[in-house]
This record gives sequence, structure tokens and C-alpha cells, in this order.
Amino acid sequence: MHIPWDTPSDYAAIKEKADALDIKFDAVNSNTFQDQVNAKESYKFGSLSNTSKAVRDQAIQHNLDVINIGDKLGSKALTVWLADGSSFPGQNNFQTAFQNTQDSLIDIYKALPENWKLLVEYKPYEPNFYSTVIQDWGASLMLANGCGDKAYTLVDLGHHLPNTNIEQIVAILQLKGKLGGFHFNDSKYGDDDLTVGSIKPYALFLIFNELVYGMENNPQNPDLAWMIDASHNIKDPLEDLMQSLEAIQEAYAKALLVDQNELRTAQADNDVVKCQEILQGAYRTDVRPLIEKARLQSGGAIRPLDAYRNLEIRNQLIKERGKNTVATGL
Repeated sequence: MHIPWDTPSDYAAIKEKADALDIKFDAVNSNTFQDQVNAKESYKFGSLSNTSKAVRDQAIQHNLDVINIGDKLGSKALTVWLADGSSFPGQNNFQTAFQNTQDSLIDIYKALPENWKLLVEYKPYEPNFYSTVIQDWGASLMLANGCGDKAYTLVDLGHHLPNTNIEQIVAILQLKGKLGGFHFNDSKYGDDDLTVGSIKPYALFLIFNELVYGMENNPQNPDLAWMIDASHNIKDPLEDLMQSLEAIQEAYAKALLVDQNELRTAQADNDVVKCQEILQGAYRTDVRPLIEKARLQSGGAIRPLDAYRNLEIRNQLIKERGKNTVATGL
């Protein structure tokens, strides 16, 4: 949920409906990347990093309000992503902007409920194209460390410069116990928010290979928050979601096929060819029949997208022929 976009009008009713559908509210997101209706201060020149204390205080209070909303809905984490940055050289003092952000995040962190996490998201550019205050995983990690043990780095797959080695970032953050979660999507040029696995499926597999290793060997890292952060207006959003989930399941299943002990031995022997063969052997395996069998055993649709489209056709036929007409051939 992004606040104030998704602020509930009736918390009890929303919570009751969600409970009935077994829906949980994960991390809530604060919106300080745009000016809000009736807000006294403007975020045109930044929010938590702003040179104005009044602006920073307003942004801090907004995050505290978001925590309160999330607490009512059973959320356990706050995600902070800032558009703060500069468009021209000399516009910002880099050190001041970073320190203001750290101080603001500490004030927000102090207000976290005991069982909550703070997830600090990063992005190299956009909307500012000269500098971004939290521009990469290193800046995010420093800010998280500056807040405390309940603060972590959040990795959005689209929030990287082209050809960034995201799997290496994932591995190091897990080693340090500071990988808080993921926003899954894909990109060609920048933060394109494309369907997961639609552009770089092998890169997705390599990320999951590190996740599988880390979840087994890095108990110092907490359970991760997972989110699909794709945004498209040329697809049915539910179909896009199903395609993303299938890509995630495939990448995860293939990563589970990697013999980590054999890979570690090949790495220790500097057998580069063997390392490549182990990874690509797992990646080239068609795991779709296995995933379909798992869906069947769990009571789900073998091919969710086909089932959804057939349901849409059936509903349309019923609508056209009358509610008491039985649609045949489906």
C-alpha cells in the first residue's frame, strides 16, 4: 500500500475483507515523492533530505502517519523510497543531503513498533538525473546501519544501471544480514517495471541462485519481504501478475537444482568451465512440468493463465446468454 494513494476510509471493513480472503498487508510505503493535497510544505527540492527543517519535519510526520495506518492493518514494515536528489551540479551539498536523510530516517526508525522493519530502497536516477541521495545499495546499507538492527536494504530489480551485477549485491547483503526484501520486475533501459523475467530470465535465475545459497547459509539474514512491482497498462494486470509469478517459480525451481556443494568444489578448484556447466545445466532444465505437478497437488490450476482466460470467456458467455445459461465446451 502506498499512502496516501491507498489510505482506507474504513479500516475495520478493509481488515475484515482481507481476513476473509486470507490477504495480509506487508510493507506500507510512504509517498514523499510528490506534493500532497493541502500540505503546507512542498517536496519540490526534496523531502527527508531537504535543506528546510519544516519540510523534513513534514516528511517525517508523514512516515509516522503511514506507520500508524500500517499498524491498524497488521503490517510489519515500512518501505521508504525517496525521489530526493538534484538535477544540476552544485544544486545540493551531497554530504548535507545525505546527513539530513540519515537524521530523518533515525527519527522515523525510533517510532517503529517493536516487531517492525524499516526497508530503505535505492535508485540511481529519476526523477533527478544529476544525483540521487540514496543512489545505490551502498548508500542504502549505510543509512540502514545508521538506523539500527531493524533497518535493511530493499532491492528493486529495476532500480539499477544497465548490466549491474544484482546477484552480487544480493549475496553481499545476505552475508551482512541486511537484505530486507525484493521488488520483482524487469527492465531493458531503466526502471521499466516490465513483467518479471520478460527481458533477462537468466539474470533472474542467477539472483535466485544466490538467494537459495543465502537462505541456506546465512541465518543472520532475516526472512525476506517479497513484492512484484511491475506496472503495465498494455496488459491485463492479472495476466501480467500470473506471468510474473510463473517466472519467479521457474527461476526458483531451477536454482534449487544447482548442486551447491559441487559448485563450491569447482569454485575452490578454479574450474571456470565446470562452474558454468553447473549453472547453465540447471538453467536449461525445463522445470515447467514439475511446477505444473506441484500446482495440481496443491489444488491449483495447472496452467493458471489458460484457466483465467477460460473463466473470463465463460463469464462473458453467461453474461450474454443470461445467468441461468450453462456455458458449454469450457
